[in-house]
Amino acid sequence: MIDVRTAFLLWVIQAGTLAILLLAIWLHAREQRYHLWFGLGFALQAIGLGMVALRDQIPDFLSIQIGNVLSLLGFVCWGKAMCSFDGRRTPPYIALPAVIWILGNLVPQLRAELGYRMAIYDVAAAAGLGTLGLLALKGSFSTRRYRVMLATVWFLQAGACLVFAYLATRIMPQTFNEMTLAVAVSIVGLVSFVTAMTLIAKMMMDRSEERLQALVRTDPLTGALNRRGFTEAYQQLVDSAPSAALSLLIFDLDHFKRVNDVYGHQVGDRVLLEFAEICKSLLPQRGAFGRTGGEEFAAVLAVSEARDAALFAETVRLALAERSIETDTETIHVTTSIGISVSALAAADLKKMMSQADAALYAAKAQGRNRTSVKAGAIVVTVPPERADDFDQQADRQVAILKRIAAVANNLHD
Repeated sequence: MIDVRTAFLLWVIQAGTLAILLLAIWLHAREQRYHLWFGLGFALQAIGLGMVALRDQIPDFLSIQIGNVLSLLGFVCWGKAMCSFDGRRTPPYIALPAVIWILGNLVPQLRAELGYRMAIYDVAAAAGLGTLGLLALKGSFSTRRYRVMLATVWFLQAGACLVFAYLATRIMPQTFNEMTLAVAVSIVGLVSFVTAMTLIAKMMMDRSEERLQALVRTDPLTGALNRRGFTEAYQQLVDSAPSAALSLLIFDLDHFKRVNDVYGHQVGDRVLLEFAEICKSLLPQRGAFGRTGGEEFAAVLAVSEARDAALFAETVRLALAERSIETDTETIHVTTSIGISVSALAAADLKKMMSQADAALYAAKAQGRNRTSVKAGAIVVTVPPERADDFDQQADRQVAILKRIAAVANNLHD
């Protein structure tokens, strides 16, 4: 049967290997900081427990105090990794393991006895494992099933640490080898360690797959869906929309080529980003937004009637017209023309709706741009009308929008 030092060595080798692997991954993907924190946690565990295993070969202060506190700081890094993985702030209580060890060793009677030091360490480790379990349960990363499994492993391991702490105070050993259950507990720890790492690796693989899918479906400049992503989102909306109709909107930025020619592509890119930001911030919950061409964007909405889509379009159009974009020489304003098609959900066809929306967009451009046109069957209605009446000039933006949409609805129903 392996002795305690061998068990320590096995743990150090596993932790050190994982530390090197995770830190190497982080160096190639530095935005994924959870790899860094997991790697640092394993590195601290490997260094700390390696120093503990070298007791009687290095000064006691290094082996006992520094070695143990380093290994317990590994739990702090793992807690930060879990929070980074979940994209949330790190709670202060993740430092509890190291605090328990330091406070316990401030009591001379506890510091002087190996059994008490073992108990303090295992209580601290149990606190660290329990904290990780709570972070897993409270998190939103991965699926609930995997998070519960991970938390269960850590809670069981924390329980084993508490049992070991109790036995240490009862046996009060003078050397590691007098703790007859130490190897058994170490084996439980190794098995739990491997199980937890397997679950975490699965979660990381799932996260990488999600990132890959997002890259495949997303426009890299604006963060909007690309054509492939938009087509998939359209189909999902068709399959799940509770409404009676779908509306498809095509947005084309007016005179965008002139913006690029006069102010440069850097300003042009900023215009695209500003427009995408406006659309995404105003997009209804049951909708999708994507970039389908250079300066062309599209949205699909679950609607009750045409006026719902026209209201969204007009809100976007006016919000963009009011947005100021700074260049090196002046402040510019950009407008958009919008074409809308509407279809009953049961008869919705993306290709046909795109064609109808494109025809409506052509009508909006033909009437002077910076307009919204709606096509329903053979009817095309454009807002705002070519003649802006006194009411539009005096009313606030929201009232003006509603008035125009009411006009659209009346024309479509005539």
